[in-house]
Amino acid sequence: MSDLPDDNHLSAPLSGVEKVKMDSNWLRGAIAMELQTEVPKFGNDTQQILKFHGIYAQDDRDGRAQRRRSGLDVEHICMIRVALPGGTLTAAQYLALSDLADKLGNGTIRLTTRQGIQFHFVTKADLAELLRAINSIDVTTWGGCGDVVRNVTACPGAVLPLVGEALSDIANALSQRYKAPAASYLELWVDNERVPTPLLDARSQQDSLYGANLLPRKFKIGVSTSGDNCVDVLSCDLGVVLDAQSLNRIRLYVGGGMGRSGTDDTTYAKLGELLGEVDQSELLGICDAVIALQRDHGNRVDRAHARLKYLIDAWGIDRFREQVEARANVHFAPAGVDTFLATSDHLGVTRLPHHVLRIGLKTPSGRIADTGQISLKSGIYFLVSKYQPKLAVTAKGDLLLEGIDEASLGEFLLDLKLFGIKPSSELPSLARTSFACVALPTCGLALGESERYLPSFIEELTAALESNGVGDLEIDIRITGCPNGCARPYLGEIGIVARTKKSYDIFLGADSCGTRLNHLFARDVAKESLIAALVPILKLYSEGRHDQERFGDFVARLEPQQLAALTPVATRRPRSLAVATP
Repeated sequence: MSDLPDDNHLSAPLSGVEKVKMDSNWLRGAIAMELQTEVPKFGNDTQQILKFHGIYAQDDRDGRAQRRRSGLDVEHICMIRVALPGGTLTAAQYLALSDLADKLGNGTIRLTTRQGIQFHFVTKADLAELLRAINSIDVTTWGGCGDVVRNVTACPGAVLPLVGEALSDIANALSQRYKAPAASYLELWVDNERVPTPLLDARSQQDSLYGANLLPRKFKIGVSTSGDNCVDVLSCDLGVVLDAQSLNRIRLYVGGGMGRSGTDDTTYAKLGELLGEVDQSELLGICDAVIALQRDHGNRVDRAHARLKYLIDAWGIDRFREQVEARANVHFAPAGVDTFLATSDHLGVTRLPHHVLRIGLKTPSGRIADTGQISLKSGIYFLVSKYQPKLAVTAKGDLLLEGIDEASLGEFLLDLKLFGIKPSSELPSLARTSFACVALPTCGLALGESERYLPSFIEELTAALESNGVGDLEIDIRITGCPNGCARPYLGEIGIVARTKKSYDIFLGADSCGTRLNHLFARDVAKESLIAALVPILKLYSEGRHDQERFGDFVARLEPQQLAALTPVATRRPRSLAVATP
């Protein structure tokens, strides 16, 4: 342990979660015993350990009130998260996961903003069958959640094969290197002797970089190139940026993170700070050092301040860089230009070498379901069965299908139409660029609606803009049901963050390449007043923007007094001033 004053918190009592991890026997806890009971829920300590196995205990919040009025317990359910390094999977794996969602979930698949796949409304009784089936197709939920290195994200849309292979190789190497010792997981969820490929290299307890208490908090790694920041790499605890030209030099960032509290100003969203550049051969040693520093010095007393960003802010980036260099025995070279050339959503048709296409399909905030006239789940199942593409989940929860023969494009588009699925080129710009986190009814942290609210929000905003003479605008909009920021709202040109079921905060002004956070524009705006709060500044943008100027850049160049004049008057009465009426 360091003797620095800012490490004094380490002598304070550990948080409750740290004690649970310490007593869990390397993440076994009482899971096996509780799986044998007919009680529909897990105990509180077991719920904490299950997160490391890729399982969140939840309940259907839509039915809470009615069940309680009827004298019933809440409906206990689980969310299961499959970790896919770089978001990639085979056609056979996708089809199997889709079938499992019908059999053991709620019939939908949810693509995540960290390129994983989630199942919702899974019962405790079906957990073992579901996880064993998932592992049998050579993917895993281990490390999908918990205080470990989470699913490693990477740009899935490189055009040049060498770039794509380099990104994939890095993501897979990091993912395998930082899997926690998996003995407890294999005992519970893997049949026979066949170990899923993602866990083949999981280190033993003796060799693992993790101690028995693992990390103080979740740790996120993102991999991109200097040419495309589609994964928002600066939002990660550790950002790995591969030089798009040489494929040898790597630029590293540390200390990013979106999570914050809406009521505690000592928590905040932050972008990663630059460590410097190194050769790719030095990457793993540096990553070991960064993670070990967080393991040894991260806050294990207060989980609200346990992410790497708070350690770096306490030490300063120079001090942290010195510690990394000493542990890894490297020296960082000064980095080049601290920007990205562009970012892409990878939707639509991308032509790859050898007359092969990659086709990106927009999904509504990652939800793949059959709804009304759009049979998205059935349609994608048909397309994957017919064309047998490679697949990848993007960091906006969309789906890429790669390997479509160029001569089959017309037939592919007709197949889309058959299921009511629109190509991204036919979608309104706001619908194409926007996404949301899951929130209600399953997320236990949600304060308000997000995924279910986004379609009506976009529809109402589009109508309001049209009635004010504003054309179709391409603006990155992100909505979350709480300030924790799973849809990275603080990197949206417009970020809408729920405070309650009835009100939201509005953030404006991030850039389109993920290198500038937005700022609070209006606090605690009533849900029904959000559109009216946004129309004036969007109209001003439409009338006064420079050529090709993005909305976030327009907001960033406005003078404070101009923004203040556009800020809506508070539209929700503070609860402390509310008066009950008879």
